[in-house]
Amino acid sequence: MRLLHPNVFILLIAQALIGSSGPLIVFVGGFIGIALAPTPALATLPISCMIVGVALFTLPVVKLMSRIGRKRGILLTTLCGLLCSLFAAFSIEQQSFWLLCFSILLFGIPLAANQQFRFAAIESVAPEQSGQAVSVLLMAGLVAAFVGPELGVWGKSVLNESFSGAFVFLAINMLVALVVISRLQPVGAPSLHQDSAPRPLTQLVTQPIFLLALSSAAISFAVMSFIMTATPISMHVHHHFSMQDTKWVIQSHIIAMYLPSLFTALLIRKLGIRKLMLAGVAALLTCVVIGLINQDYVHYWSALVLLGIGWNFMYVAGTTWLPQSYQENEKFRVQGVNDLTIFSLQALASLSAGIVIGWFGWNWVLLSTLPLLFLPVLALWHWRRTQSSPSS
Repeated sequence: MRLLHPNVFILLIAQALIGSSGPLIVFVGGFIGIALAPTPALATLPISCMIVGVALFTLPVVKLMSRIGRKRGILLTTLCGLLCSLFAAFSIEQQSFWLLCFSILLFGIPLAANQQFRFAAIESVAPEQSGQAVSVLLMAGLVAAFVGPELGVWGKSVLNESFSGAFVFLAINMLVALVVISRLQPVGAPSLHQDSAPRPLTQLVTQPIFLLALSSAAISFAVMSFIMTATPISMHVHHHFSMQDTKWVIQSHIIAMYLPSLFTALLIRKLGIRKLMLAGVAALLTCVVIGLINQDYVHYWSALVLLGIGWNFMYVAGTTWLPQSYQENEKFRVQGVNDLTIFSLQALASLSAGIVIGWFGWNWVLLSTLPLLFLPVLALWHWRRTQSSPSS
């Protein structure tokens, strides 16, 4: 088997360091929000601000990288992440909820850039290695799943205010990531298409293969974010599970998001991308069923693990399909629209989670995801209809 380009492993390490900010914010955001928010209804707003920030800064970050290149763009946005970490620590020390929300919103800059790592990895390998490169890169989340929440635990009491020290530790992560990224080699993989004049954006985004790739990734992100954001509040606040129990469920969920990447490349070879996506939909449906059965610890844990597995399968499938929808001189536009849509839906889901869990409860959080899970299946059916010889 042909070895992957060193860039993939450089990006893997950097993504683990930068990506730990997401699990950290998910784990401590609700707790800080409960302590600082003017009303309990706003307790999950810091988490939502992170996701809104990713959606808000996706297109500017993509445009920045198209102008100055992947490496310089990643270095600059990681430096922003370092400054955001210190700003968040300062906001908590000042006991300012709105400053904290603003600082978390700005984390959208490094996290939007982090989402571009998968395209940088794809561009560093041969087309047939795309799925393998994406799977390897996603393994960074295994490290982030442990490091992020542990930063919250280690930094809870280091400074005057709870959890402010965690963001100081996060700033150190960002600093190390800058050193790692400096080793990135500028390289581009051959395009899947022969270059010609760029097609109109409307033509690009109405292709069945684009709609399939987008729906697989976007729905997985929206459902995952919606349920995950509501989980700490449901467990710790509504059902009085300990912080340690809640932390382990969130960590297990994040591990389950990325652990399948150890064998996703093998599944793609054995099953094909189409069946991998359908397996992801099935895992998310099972997550909803288990969560509805009861609210015992084992049900939360099992549901959140399946939530992570389903996200992984659908996200890898969508990301692997996406390059089939563009040629080299169209990639930044298509990638930008793809990520903007994904993270706008994720932001909407996260913002809605606090309202739904607060007003209607856990069961309605789960039930409201069911209609969304039919959309990727519909997109797959539409794409298959357009193929004279279906392939996956």
